[in-house]
Amino acid sequence: MLATLTLTRTTMDETWHTIRLALAGTLAGTLVTAGALTLAGTDTTVYAVVLPAWMLFAFTVGPVKGIGWAQGLFTVLVALVFAQLTPPTWRLAEVRALDVLVGSAIGAVFGLLAWPRGAHDELRYAAAELLRRAAEIVVATAASVAGGAAVAAPSGASGRRSLQSAVVLAESAYAQFQSEPTPFGGAARRPAARTVDWQATLMAGHHTLWGSERLLAPPLTGLGSVAAASVSGLGDQVTGRMLLVSAALDPGADTPTGPIPLSDPGLVGFVTEPPGAPRQYYATVSWLDSLMTDLTRIAHGSAEPGPGAPAR
Repeated sequence: MLATLTLTRTTMDETWHTIRLALAGTLAGTLVTAGALTLAGTDTTVYAVVLPAWMLFAFTVGPVKGIGWAQGLFTVLVALVFAQLTPPTWRLAEVRALDVLVGSAIGAVFGLLAWPRGAHDELRYAAAELLRRAAEIVVATAASVAGGAAVAAPSGASGRRSLQSAVVLAESAYAQFQSEPTPFGGAARRPAARTVDWQATLMAGHHTLWGSERLLAPPLTGLGSVAAASVSGLGDQVTGRMLLVSAALDPGADTPTGPIPLSDPGLVGFVTEPPGAPRQYYATVSWLDSLMTDLTRIAHGSAEPGPGAPAR
């Protein structure tokens, strides 16, 4: 189980590279362990004295030198621990090598099934879910601001918590996507034709969350009929745009895939300023305008960077 957890990566290329290093290091550690167990025999005092020094060496050098060194040093460490519990033989090293081999095979299978192309698809799923949650919050917030204290937000605090969780998952997927190295140090493995600005997607989620919390903070006063209609109209435009981008990002069979549609720039400023509108109206319109700007930038991003490329 430990080998499976430590050796599985998010791409098959990286998993196989890691497994090869781990198996080589484990084989070297197995040879050292077999020799040490043969020389020391059943004298547990030797193992008790060597164990602290070897732990310091293994946990200091292993993370610096890489997975091969870490697995080799940890193989010897495991032998020093278990040799003090039962009478050891060289077969203890064999069991450790078999454990790593089985764990590597399980990790390779799970890596192939769960992450066949790395974090790219997971990032698209997470970004699409983020925008769907954000669309719900936009509808609820616009309705609450337009109706004032008499109208409660349908999603409320639970909806914002769902959006916050979606933001965290999308950020984690994006961080994993950026950390994946390109194979053999070459160009990105993904085609450069797709144009998605993932950072703009994440910022749309953040701006939705922050703006909703500030606008719904008490006291919440209602807007006039003209102002409420303007806010609702712009809110519908932002919501529709979010759902369109979400459908374009979602790689599943339940929604259509394709290029992200560009929004009409004229939609951003279509709201006619009503006379005598309260400050909350301007705050809401500014929030919705900023969301529309974020959504427009999603489709204006440069070609998708490969893993390891610098963030825009």
